[in-house]
Amino acid sequence: MNFSIPEELLEFRQSVYEFAKKEIRPSAESRDLEGRWDTEIWKKMGDMGLLGLPFPEEYGGQGASCLATTLATEGFSRGSTDGGLTLAWGAHTIIGSMPIVLCGNEDQKKRYLPSLATGEKIAGLGLTEPGSGSDAAGSMETRAVKKGDRYILNGSKMFITNGPIGDVFTVMAVTDKNRGPMGVSVFIVEKDFKGFSTGKKLNKMGMRTSTTSELIFEDMEVPEENLISKENSGFLRVGKATLEWERTVLVASGVGFMQYMLSEAVNYAKARKQFGEPIARFQAIQDKIARARMKIDASRLLVYSSASKKDQGIPAPIESSIAKLYATEAAIELGYDMGQIFGGYCFIHEYPVERAYRDARLGTLGGGTSEIMRSIIAANLAS
Repeated sequence: MNFSIPEELLEFRQSVYEFAKKEIRPSAESRDLEGRWDTEIWKKMGDMGLLGLPFPEEYGGQGASCLATTLATEGFSRGSTDGGLTLAWGAHTIIGSMPIVLCGNEDQKKRYLPSLATGEKIAGLGLTEPGSGSDAAGSMETRAVKKGDRYILNGSKMFITNGPIGDVFTVMAVTDKNRGPMGVSVFIVEKDFKGFSTGKKLNKMGMRTSTTSELIFEDMEVPEENLISKENSGFLRVGKATLEWERTVLVASGVGFMQYMLSEAVNYAKARKQFGEPIARFQAIQDKIARARMKIDASRLLVYSSASKKDQGIPAPIESSIAKLYATEAAIELGYDMGQIFGGYCFIHEYPVERAYRDARLGTLGGGTSEIMRSIIAANLAS
């Protein structure tokens, strides 16, 4: 068992951390308060090669491994203290674009990946619907009917990250309602397609620097060449190929923010004095700090292990589910405990621990709820 990370990957994580700290952190508080999307920051991320990081080099990407992408996400989150922007990046690069990278044909890759890698175009995933979440496939109402050389889609998708600003969406729709989850297909949808529209921008509790909305399809026409993989292979092939990336790379953002929160809390505890001495000397505070460190180390090892398996070509549905479950719940617990160290200041907006606590809440919901992760883990053990 080798727990060491190659030096070049650690250096890469550090370079991403420094970029994010310099270019993104200074405006994170104001953008969160305003719920503002910043196109200039997005362009800088594209110029650094982050937006197409795991894409093959021949399509404008960096050819980064899953582990390298995970480390970059961790460093970016810690440096930027911007959960919303980190989420938008993950929605664009991982869940929006990786279905094309992993399952798209050569024409689809050439048409879409280069402009997605630069950030000229923004991607997202259309899966969750107003009436379906955990049972995304079984309860899916969006339908796609083949007519000649195109598919006609009707329905809607809800809580879609990058919805208001996106150009390209990977959308799942039912093509054979009699086959249940095995009757779902995946399409590449462009915002200019006839019949496509978005709902109003949603005003969210956290992740406010990313934009979220409903996607609406009214007799939307999708050329048949925009079908990813084969008809009815949505969950069997495309979903399976992408979900483990989502439950590994996107979860790493929580690891980065947890590390930031712990560092800030320790510094504060050393400086804050009560009863004539720094609160860092109080056993109650030390207990929170020690528990936080354990949660961060455990989360990091779980996430890195899942990423490493992906790079070795080893299926990791259980490992990625365990990593997501533990790390996202740890982030909420850690946010609360670090907030207790900051006392009343954790309730004030300009302190990042307040923003982190709000942002962490999404982790146990998106990409499969904690309850679904437990179901996956238990089903594997009981099979």
